[in-house]
Amino acid sequence: MTFGRLWMFLAVALPAFAALLANLSSVDLTYHLRAGALAVDSRAIPSADTFTFTAAGAPWVDQQWGAQVLLAAVYRAAGWTGLVVFRAALVATIFAAILAACRGQGVSRRTAAGLTLGAFVVSAVALGLRPQLIGMVLFALTLLLVVRRRDHPRWVWLVVPITLVWANVHGSFFLGPLVVGLAWLHDVEDRAPAAGTLIVAIAAAIAACVTPFGPAVWLYAAGLTTNPLVTSRITEWQSTSLRTVPGLLFYGSVLIVAVLLARRGRRASWPTLLWFALFFAIGAYAIRGVAWWPLAAAVGVAGLLAEDAGRAVVERTERPRRLNLAIAGALVLVAVALLPAWRPLDAGLGAPAGVVGNAPPGITAAVRSLARADDRLFNPQPWGSWFEFAMPSLPVAIDSRIEVFPASVWDEYEAVTSGVTGWQATLDGWRATIVVAGKEDAAFVQRLTDAGWVTRYADADGSVLVRGDRA
Repeated sequence: MTFGRLWMFLAVALPAFAALLANLSSVDLTYHLRAGALAVDSRAIPSADTFTFTAAGAPWVDQQWGAQVLLAAVYRAAGWTGLVVFRAALVATIFAAILAACRGQGVSRRTAAGLTLGAFVVSAVALGLRPQLIGMVLFALTLLLVVRRRDHPRWVWLVVPITLVWANVHGSFFLGPLVVGLAWLHDVEDRAPAAGTLIVAIAAAIAACVTPFGPAVWLYAAGLTTNPLVTSRITEWQSTSLRTVPGLLFYGSVLIVAVLLARRGRRASWPTLLWFALFFAIGAYAIRGVAWWPLAAAVGVAGLLAEDAGRAVVERTERPRRLNLAIAGALVLVAVALLPAWRPLDAGLGAPAGVVGNAPPGITAAVRSLARADDRLFNPQPWGSWFEFAMPSLPVAIDSRIEVFPASVWDEYEAVTSGVTGWQATLDGWRATIVVAGKEDAAFVQRLTDAGWVTRYADADGSVLVRGDRA
């Protein structure tokens, strides 16, 4: 294996290796697993909430049903280890496509590998296993097809079925027609044949309507990103800030691109500037948008570098070295050795140790042993999805589907946790019988204790309390 090929291997293998090591956050994943299993068993897409007691029966536009079915199928077939491997495969596919797209722009192997690894570092925060990750795969494939459209004009038509699938797995599907539309502007600017690219963009936008919700899927995507309940209460839907590590990486990469543009010997074309500006705006709008900027920026920068080099990059002749092959082989062996299948089982979570994040094992085991058929669980929002997955017969108060709950529910929920007058009446009205409080909610636990609730379990993660009469 030559040194250049080793770099290309590492550009794909290192992100996949990191995906094998990182845990699977339960915050979103587990409600998707439950919804997917429900869809498979009932052969129908969930259309109303059946997981909580605060929004029971409320309409639910489950636009991500396709991703949920896929995730549930992987879980049923291979358990938590299957999900870990599946995430690593998705991550590898993303960066393999970005690497190929950068190479398709005409840069060298090492340059393409460097840009790909840079994209990985900036986008790492977005690589959790949830429908968005599948959307990122489809986005990366779309970038690759668009880059190669002039060499292989027919390939770009694959964006149409990709967008159709995308519209049934994640709300970011609008990026498919957007990318092709931007490519059309490049074709117009370069005086290249452009009509076909424009037709593909229009066809992709129409294909996105082929969902159980029809054209309303576009309203769902637009409404979610502008919903004040979502943007005000969920950190990752708030503006990207320099006060966070992902924000620093994002704005740092933007600065690097800006310096590159400023120091070039010639001015970039306006479609290229529009390309960077649009994906910068998406990334700056919300932390969730940071997922798309580094992938698009890597491909865009590769185009600039190839343009500056006159698209005549000649690879240096390199001799294969056994050490390079040994490094690649060692990384593969270590990855296999670290698979969750070899880890001990966490009895509280029912998963290999260290695989599931944002899930309290001791509290889960305690609630599972306490819960009766008529109980209702008042819970911290980040743990809601985990509890409804781990104990599907126990209704919870709140989960991660922020848009499903009316504003009044969120107001009442916060009134209970903060001790606003009438909080006990709200809990009584909801007929909550078990409360889980996080370690940061000591004042809430004290109020519950003063009101007659009894602590039945406590550990470093938090506490489990039951009503005095229920105890």
